[in-house]
Amino acid sequence: MIKSMTAYGRGEVESLGQKWVVELRSLNHRFLELSLNLPKRLWGLEDQVRKLIKSRINRGRVEMQLTWESLGEKSLTLRLDHSLAREVREVLTDLQVAGEIHEPLRLDHFLRFADLLVTKEAENLEMEDAWEPISRAISQALDVLEGMRLTEGEALAADLAGHLDAVRRGSAKIAPQAALLPELWREKVSARLAEVLQEAGPVDESRLAQEVALMAERRDLSEELARLESHVAQFQQALDSDGPVGRKMEFLLQEMLREANTIGSKAQDLLISQGVLEIKGTLERLREQVQNIK
Repeated sequence: MIKSMTAYGRGEVESLGQKWVVELRSLNHRFLELSLNLPKRLWGLEDQVRKLIKSRINRGRVEMQLTWESLGEKSLTLRLDHSLAREVREVLTDLQVAGEIHEPLRLDHFLRFADLLVTKEAENLEMEDAWEPISRAISQALDVLEGMRLTEGEALAADLAGHLDAVRRGSAKIAPQAALLPELWREKVSARLAEVLQEAGPVDESRLAQEVALMAERRDLSEELARLESHVAQFQQALDSDGPVGRKMEFLLQEMLREANTIGSKAQDLLISQGVLEIKGTLERLREQVQNIK
């Protein structure tokens, strides 16, 4: 069963006196693109996070947000980084001198440097210890996200199947008229040539018949209709299969559109042209939806 690329998942794990929360959002994208929002002190885990997500997802833009909060009596314990505070003061003083700024330093100038105040929990947190609950929260979020992708994919598959039936009906509508084209063109060309050659004297009837047959053959659409039906059948197989099929579907839609354009240009027939326009409109709707398939 196909899967949608648009979904949301949330995972929550309590460990080490903390509640770890991971939120995942996936959107349409031709390839896999990860956007991770990790706290600065956990940036060292980014590679492990990427590997875990890539082991489960291979296409789409995935955004991840990691947050945590203390489960202890104090929700936040702050500590001043004295060493960094002195460095900040030196830099601000040098800036005053260089810029000939006479404004005195105030507390709000220092508070612009967020790392001056750190939480006790964050300060003592070891990345190795944090990875275990974080990885579990990510796995939970991935489970939920994958479930939503599957549910959305089922609804999408039903809609795609309806459009695919419309392409079949359009092809079936064209087929009877296409079967008549060679003979219609043979009669049309024969009549036209008879008028043109009427005053030119005797003509080679055998050569004339060959030319008429050749021009009529050029209007034969049986091969294009057969290829279109083959592409429709392959698309249906992809729709019923498991695993990533989005790119294959995109390719098949391009081939269907190619055949539809060829049919329209070769036929030069009003009824067939109308049928081709209907098919192309349906293919465009299919293309828009396939972009959301994993």
